[in-house]
Amino acid sequence: METKKSDKFLSTLEAAQKGDADAQFALGLMYEDGKGTEQNYVAAYKYYKLAADQGNINAQYKLGIMYYDGKGIEQNYIKSIEYFQLAANQNDSDAQFNLGVMYGDGKGTEQNYVAAYKYYKLAADQGNIDAQVNLGLLYAYGNGVEQNYEKAAEYYAAAAAKGDAIAQYNLGLLYENGDGVEKNYAKAFECYAAAAKQGEAIAQYNLGDLYYFGKGTEQNYTKSFEYFQLAAQQGNSDAQFSLGLMYEDGKGTEQNYTEAYKYYKLAAEQGNIDAQVNLGNLYCFGKGVEQNYTKSFEYYQLAAQQEDATAQRYLGNLYYFGKGVEQNYTKSFEYYKLAAQQGDSEALYTLGYIYDVGEVIAQDYAEAHKYFKQAARLGNISALLSLGILYEYGQGVEQNYEKAAEYYSAAAAQGDAAAQFNLGVCYEKGEGVDQSYEKAVEYYSAAAEQGDAAAQCNLGRLYENGDGVEQNYEKAVEYYLAAAAQGNAAAQFNLGVCYETVDSVEQNYEKAAEYYSAAAAQGHANAQCNLGVLYENGEGVDQSCEKAFEYYSAAAELGHAAAQCNLGRLYENGEGVEQNYEKAVEYYAAAAEQGYANAQCNLGILYENGDGVEQNYEKAAEYYSAAAEQGHANAQCNLGVLYETGDGVDQSCEKAVEYYSAAAEQGDAVAQCNLGRLYENGYGVEQNYEKAAEYYKLAAQQGDSNAQFNLGLYYEKGDGVDQSYERAAEYYSAAAAQGHAAAQCNLGFLYHNGDGVEQNYEKAAEYYSAAAAQGNANAQCNLGVLYENGEGVEQNYEKAAEYYLAAATQGHAIAQSNLGNLYYYGRGVEKNYNKSFEYHQLAAQQDYSESQYQLGLMYCKDLGVKLSKINAYKYYLQASMQKHVNAENELGCMYAEGKGIKQNFKIARDYFYSAARKGHRGALNKLGLMFLSGNGVRQNYMKAVYYFCLAAKRGETEAWHNLGIMYADGQGVKKNKRFGQQLIKRSAVYKKTGTRRFYQ
Repeated sequence: METKKSDKFLSTLEAAQKGDADAQFALGLMYEDGKGTEQNYVAAYKYYKLAADQGNINAQYKLGIMYYDGKGIEQNYIKSIEYFQLAANQNDSDAQFNLGVMYGDGKGTEQNYVAAYKYYKLAADQGNIDAQVNLGLLYAYGNGVEQNYEKAAEYYAAAAAKGDAIAQYNLGLLYENGDGVEKNYAKAFECYAAAAKQGEAIAQYNLGDLYYFGKGTEQNYTKSFEYFQLAAQQGNSDAQFSLGLMYEDGKGTEQNYTEAYKYYKLAAEQGNIDAQVNLGNLYCFGKGVEQNYTKSFEYYQLAAQQEDATAQRYLGNLYYFGKGVEQNYTKSFEYYKLAAQQGDSEALYTLGYIYDVGEVIAQDYAEAHKYFKQAARLGNISALLSLGILYEYGQGVEQNYEKAAEYYSAAAAQGDAAAQFNLGVCYEKGEGVDQSYEKAVEYYSAAAEQGDAAAQCNLGRLYENGDGVEQNYEKAVEYYLAAAAQGNAAAQFNLGVCYETVDSVEQNYEKAAEYYSAAAAQGHANAQCNLGVLYENGEGVDQSCEKAFEYYSAAAELGHAAAQCNLGRLYENGEGVEQNYEKAVEYYAAAAEQGYANAQCNLGILYENGDGVEQNYEKAAEYYSAAAEQGHANAQCNLGVLYETGDGVDQSCEKAVEYYSAAAEQGDAVAQCNLGRLYENGYGVEQNYEKAAEYYKLAAQQGDSNAQFNLGLYYEKGDGVDQSYERAAEYYSAAAAQGHAAAQCNLGFLYHNGDGVEQNYEKAAEYYSAAAAQGNANAQCNLGVLYENGEGVEQNYEKAAEYYLAAATQGHAIAQSNLGNLYYYGRGVEKNYNKSFEYHQLAAQQDYSESQYQLGLMYCKDLGVKLSKINAYKYYLQASMQKHVNAENELGCMYAEGKGIKQNFKIARDYFYSAARKGHRGALNKLGLMFLSGNGVRQNYMKAVYYFCLAAKRGETEAWHNLGIMYADGQGVKKNKRFGQQLIKRSAVYKKTGTRRFYQ
């Protein structure tokens, strides 16, 4: 059906047919647009041509367009240029712009950016927006003109101000990148927003990007998602890819792998490389789709064909592991190398790793170093870390701690936790850097915050020890717990130590055992050893030497010296295993070879005692010396003993003092006690009781019973300390409580005499009994005395005899003497003078003066031995030489009476004087008689009265009688017969049983 012609069309046709150029142009336009008549490009061309030939600018421009598009006439770019040129020559800006486009694109003419620039400039100067935009592009890329971002920005701004979306977008790019203008994300955001509002897809995409990263605006994933979606709806593949990424990561929307797959696929179908790679990842890991390595391979291959390095690397991975394709290390290497050639740092690193590990090819540290270095130049963190490791251990390169630290620093600066940890180790040890605990803390902290278990463990240790930070046990435990929760064996072990000790947490052996067990299960030798200790001691676990043996054995197999030593001890003592000294020697030796001091000391003890090895003091000294050099206190003490006794070494008390001193300074109680003894006796040092007391005190404070006993002796005697029975009792009590027999005996003695404690015979008997039960001869003797006298126990001569005999059998002189007395009087035993003589003789041979005196009496009285005044004299003399007062008196009597020896009153006088000075009443009486008679002294009645009085006051009845005669006769005193008779009446002769002597 023919279109009805409009009146306007008809009038315009009439004018055109008359040759009116404007009417011809208008008619052409009506035919082109189909307005007022049917659309007809041929007719439009016809009338445009008529008008153009008359110089009509608009018609010339339109003809250029028709030739460009091939509408109404065959497409002809040369003709298009010809007509654009005609219009441009008349300053038509659109024609100038189009000429610029054709010169820029090389259509209808040779590509010529200079000419393009010329025509864009002409059009732009007339305010042509498109020309301004394209002129900005020429300046931005330096096409036809020297690159000038400032000029580009100027032209973009001009067009953008007029609302051109492309110009607004391009100006936004300049602001985002800081090209030609100062970088300003806010300005970029503003420009993108303006263009996006006009529906410009790429601007919408870039705006979404700014929201995503929070550049020029507050980060907002939801807004980012919205703009990516707008651009994606227009088919923008970058936006589609970004939407897929947001769905995959759950940013700005709920995580949805299916949706991620959908958008990746849309973008991938447009050839978006990143989308193809990520689509391959989804198939590889089965996210949003069923896992399919073959599909994964396909998409990686699509991207790889576009020379995407990441895809090439992923293909290398699939070939390496044989996923989605037959395993092929050669192909794998090919793809890794293709990616590496493009500078893919991960591919370079992977190649280095393969050479480093040497699993599928021969290990080659030099090649590994080459690839790691290339990757490191590209900033690959893993490569930087690996280079540090190679330099630290000298693998493929000369060992260089400085280089190692340098690479660790570079990786650490990029936040790599492993590098931060390694750098922390460098600073802690001072390897390649100046040692600094503070720096170590800094790097361990950085790694620990990222959850690095090893760093958390080491950081805990620094807090525990107060290295580089203020000591803080709570912090230490906090970091240990974090690392232990990740299965870090060292942290589990350290936690076990914390719970076993009381420094950081409340002591809890069960918890300690729990953490040691966790670490031990991972083969942690220290934990196995410590767990063995808990089982041995029954702390936190049921006591079991068998379990201890099991854990010590596990650690010992790993070469753990302490465990080897402990295992040796179990074999030595037969705990948890059958006793075997040879095995003990074997394990001690293994630990000793590692320089473990405890084992060296224990091995020395076995050599000293000949257990499991032939006794060898030289070997003992050798092992003690090795341990002593490491400051092992027990070994130093034991070596001191060898030097003191001269076993295995040249005897030297000076050396003994040296080693005892070294051990004593470390608080070794035995060494302190031994050193005190050397000072006491002046062996190897100048005798010094104060020093002796000082060392005894140090040892006593640690509970050393020998030192407590010795210190008790010092306080009792006042040697090196102020004499104090109370302090003596205190130290004897401490030693006695530990079963020290001599201390028990001496404490009994203090209770017996009431020295430093309230006198208590029962307590005395109790302590004597405890010591006697251990075979202490002194205690046996003293207990015998208590039974003899009925003090603290019911009197029992048989018991007395029993204890005296026990002590006497050990050669105890006083016990032998007291037993002799029992036989003499027939108390607790049948009277037997011969037995009495026998025991007194045994005691006398030990220079016991009381028995020497008793033997003198027995020789005088013909009791148990044949009468012999000479032998009596001999024993009295021996006793008197020890100042035995009774013996002195008897000797005085023998010399005075001339019995068994020639009479000599002067010698008699001297013996009487000696005995009298000791308060002997008989000797005092004898002196009175000598002064009365004038024998051996000048007669002096007053002197005689003086001595008779002294003797009488001491209970000498004969002196009362003699004094009575002196008063009756008026010799040396005023005569008083009545008083004299009274004194004589009081002088009834009596005999008193003597008190036995006690031995301390």
